[in-house]
Amino acid sequence: MIQRFYFLIYNPSSGKRRISQELETVITSLSRQGGVVTACPVLPGREPTALLPRLPVLPDAVVCCGGDGTLHHTVNGLVQAGLELPVGYLPFGSTNDFAATLGLRRSLEANCAAISRGRVRPLDIGGFGGQTFCYVAAFGLFTDVSYQTPQNAKNLLGHFAYILEGALRLNLTQSWNARITVDGQVLEGDFWYGSVSNATSIGGMAFPNQQAVVLDDGKFEVLLVRRPQSLADLHRLASDLLAARFDGGLLYLLHGSSVRVESDSPITWTLDGEEGPATTCADIEVLPRRLALLA
Repeated sequence: MIQRFYFLIYNPSSGKRRISQELETVITSLSRQGGVVTACPVLPGREPTALLPRLPVLPDAVVCCGGDGTLHHTVNGLVQAGLELPVGYLPFGSTNDFAATLGLRRSLEANCAAISRGRVRPLDIGGFGGQTFCYVAAFGLFTDVSYQTPQNAKNLLGHFAYILEGALRLNLTQSWNARITVDGQVLEGDFWYGSVSNATSIGGMAFPNQQAVVLDDGKFEVLLVRRPQSLADLHRLASDLLAARFDGGLLYLLHGSSVRVESDSPITWTLDGEEGPATTCADIEVLPRRLALLA
């Protein structure tokens, strides 16, 4: 049996605080397969981006227990520290979009066993102005819901908290004027929503064209929704969304490895559901097969 050293990062606030009840199961499962585990909680001032560059001894792999946000900070910590280590992901969040995309919605023991096998699955991730994201960078309606929903509401209501918070924040008169370039193709106008993603689930909802999503093809999916200018446009948009009809009128689905979003006033982004920067020029690129996932 090969003995491996795992540095386990866990977020005690994720997923209705279930991690505190399951931590012993995680450590025991990894240990039974020959693992040696050092566990460290995410605390204020001790986020993964602060912990990982200071590791006194390099582990064989990093295991992340938490939601997609915890994974986001873990991967950023590794990239910023210049560490090319395999990552295991044990999803405990309220929504777990990336876990759904990766097929990790199985038993905790099964996910631990997959990590212990040591098989690496290379995945594309995104680069965004010095930061990285695992599966989505987005702006527009609903995109601030994840990081503005109080943690106690997430713990109490789970994914329903996101839906409720989104409904309370919905403002259909709002839009974002931008010039968007995807691998040389340019679109301009007022947009309700834009995302650059590599996932079959975003915000707990299925991506409208899942067969287009390939996790290691060097390209991300760019979904854009123009702001309707009339009631007829609004009905048309609803019909297009239901039918997954991307005809380039109000709804676009493009594929690219390089995206630039320019605007006169700053646009606030969310990265993997975490609050991102506000900028008038966002340059997004695919980092091919940069994440080595144990799955």
